[in-house]
Formats: sequence, C-alpha cells, structure tokens
Amino acid sequence: MINDGLISVSFMTEKIVGHGEDAPPILMAKGQSYAVGVFDGMGGAGAATCKSDYGEGLTKAYVASRITASSVELYLSNHLNTEDVSTEDLKQIIMQRLKEEIQKYPPQTKSILRSKLVRDYPTTMALVVLTKGNDNISIDSYWAGDSHCYLWTLKGFFQISKDDLEEKNDPMENLHNDSPISNCICADRDFTINHQHIELPKEPTIILVASDGCFGYYPTPMHFEYVLSSTLQKANNEKDWECLIKENIMKVTGDDCSFSLIAIGFSSFEDFKKSMKAYKVEGFPILLEQEETIAYFEKELAKEKEMYEQNVTARWEKYKSNYMKFIND
Repeated sequence: MINDGLISVSFMTEKIVGHGEDAPPILMAKGQSYAVGVFDGMGGAGAATCKSDYGEGLTKAYVASRITASSVELYLSNHLNTEDVSTEDLKQIIMQRLKEEIQKYPPQTKSILRSKLVRDYPTTMALVVLTKGNDNISIDSYWAGDSHCYLWTLKGFFQISKDDLEEKNDPMENLHNDSPISNCICADRDFTINHQHIELPKEPTIILVASDGCFGYYPTPMHFEYVLSSTLQKANNEKDWECLIKENIMKVTGDDCSFSLIAIGFSSFEDFKKSMKAYKVEGFPILLEQEETIAYFEKELAKEKEMYEQNVTARWEKYKSNYMKFIND
C-alpha cells in the first residue's frame, strides 16, 4: 500500500537479470489523484548498445524506458492533482531528456542500418491517471505503442488504450498475428502520445497498466483478466496477490514484464476481494474445461506417437534383413 485505504500492486520482472528492458513501473498518489505507468523498451528496434548513466553495454531500449519513466514521474510529481496532464508537455519533456542523453553520450559510430524498424532509444508507454471528484471519477489514459491501459470495475474489465499497430488488428487478433508497432516514443522520429478521457460515477474503481510481457503470451485477453481475478481470490493481502500474479505470468511469458495497479473505494483488502468476486467472465469456465480436455488428449496422443515410433523401429529391425537380402553386400 502506498497510503492508508489504497490497494496497490506494482512489479517488474526481467528475463535476463540486470538487462530487463522494462523500466520499474510508476505508482503514485497525491491528494485526490493517482497514477500508474509502465514503459517497455523495444529491444528489437533498439538493440544497439550504448553508454549511459545506467552503465555500459546496455541496450538503447533499456536506457529509453528508464529515461522516459523518470521524465514522466518527475512531471507527475509537479502536476498530479494540480492540473490536467498535458500530452504535449509530456512529449516535450521526454524529447528534451532524450536529446540531452544523446548530447551527453554521442554515438561513436554511425549506424549503417536503414530498416524502418530500427529506432533510436525506442520505448512504449502506458499511463493512467485517476482523479476523484465530489460526485465522479475522471480516468485519463495516455499511451504510445502496445503496452496496455486498463479500467476494472464491477461492470467489467476494459482496455482503455488502442495499440499503435501497422495492421488494424483488434487485441485478440494481435495476440495471434503480432503486428509491427506504428508509433512509439523514440529519439529519431516524431511520435504521438495518445489520450483518452473517461468520466465515471463515484464508485470503487481499479486502474492498471501492463507491458506486453504480462498479457501477450495468453491465448485471449480473457485469460489475462482471469489471472488477476483468480489470484485475487486466493490472496490474503496485497503482497500475496503480487506474488501470485507474478508467479502465474512467469509460467507463460517469454519476456520482461511490468505491471502497476491501484484500487480505490474499498474499505479493506477483504472488501476488495468480496466485491470483485461478484464479477465473472460469462462462459469462461467452459473454455478452461476445454483447454484441460485438449491438454489431456494431446498428452495421450504424444504417448501413442512415442509407442508407434518405438514399434516401427522394432518391426523394421526384424523386417529389414529379409527385405534387403538382395542389396546387402
């Protein structure tokens, strides 16, 4: 918890310890405003290594995510709960900080790569700011790239950012047909920070953000929500919940991951669990049962295939001497 009466979970995991390209996530509360943010350095586009204050031999993606996270956090420390967050101000602050980085650590050699996929200091961003009013709640999501912003209430689990993709895939399609990113924060090209504003009646509300390492290895968006809701019901407290979420994600992910969540309007963690237990994805247990059935038959099929191959080998050993009688020396 970052203050009394506020439920929060925030973590970052690394596929290679010390080289994770996700930055530590943002988790902030100030007055009646709250913010969560994640920043996923794009290792494919920013794989070149560089010098930086973070050390030598780290990728530009690693440095970009951390520069952007620290820039956004500094901006929010001065603006959260005082005025609307400006996408243009955020963009200018990030661009200036990236410019300063290049001036401080100029590249030693000019890259000969000309691929449109290669970018200088590339990272995604997903940021959600929640502000409580007298009778309503304002939700503002800001993003660049394919990290996700979410809103979670008793009425449902909602993605409130739209991936910046070359192909017009919906979130389910993109899990199975991963499209190149069309927009991200970087130092060598113009970029856009997208914004969506949502007004809600004053009610218990959860905001969360996640990099694609959290949700991108599940077969559907429903599975990601199920991980959050099912682990919540097993947890005794926030630390328990954090460990269970990480444990489940790390079973399937092949990437770094970062996650940050704030829940408001609940009197306690137990109240939170009880309230969220009421909401379930209709028909999802049937999908889980079908997955178990498929897994069972796949296992049995694998056994049959292994027995078949062993039988083929054994039969051939007996068969081949006569079969090859006239072609053996």
